Amino acid sequence: MAPQPKKPEKPRMVIRLLMIGDSSVGKTSLVVRYDEDSFSTMFMTTIGVDYRDKLITLEGRDIKLQIWDTAGQERFRSLTSNFFGRADGFAVCFDVGARASFNHVRQWLDDVEKNKKGPVELALIGCKCDLAAEKRQVTRLEAEKLAGEKGLPYFEASAKTNQNVAEAFEDLAARVLRRKGPASSDAVLLADDAPTRRSRCCN
Repeated sequence: MAPQPKKPEKPRMVIRLLMIGDSSVGKTSLVVRYDEDSFSTMFMTTIGVDYRDKLITLEGRDIKLQIWDTAGQERFRSLTSNFFGRADGFAVCFDVGARASFNHVRQWLDDVEKNKKGPVELALIGCKCDLAAEKRQVTRLEAEKLAGEKGLPYFEASAKTNQNVAEAFEDLAARVLRRKGPASSDAVLLADDAPTRRSRCCN
């Protein structure tokens, strides 16, 4: 019996999320926890841009999340800003134990406004919320106040304990999905798309 022809892959919508924020606030740890359900204290600082793909089902749709993890160092700012125009959503991250990273959130939001190419969704994420109260430098109340001023949802997340990690990513992706709508043409065949593991840019 002749082999049956292989059915073509069903197109998946691609949603591109960009992780932004100062260096060492915990962006990579969040991405790895969400992608691999693992946590390590040994991560190296991201150089340039790193990305991971994750296949999920969201609100009944097959989705390919492409999560871009950017370097937060000032010397890479012009490089990473080149990716802003390709993003559908932004996770703006700070470390609840590092006041300076919270103070820089407004600057990161300004960068999004300057470099985005169309409507985008954003979320503010306070990383490392597992820290003991005496080690926190940013209270939940003041983070929620800033998020409210900017009209953003706020999540306190911990890659270490897995608190609110999936919730933060999938809420952001769901808002992108609703904005794009069911008739969106932003879909690709998986066989024709980028590798589904990791790719590093600009080492």
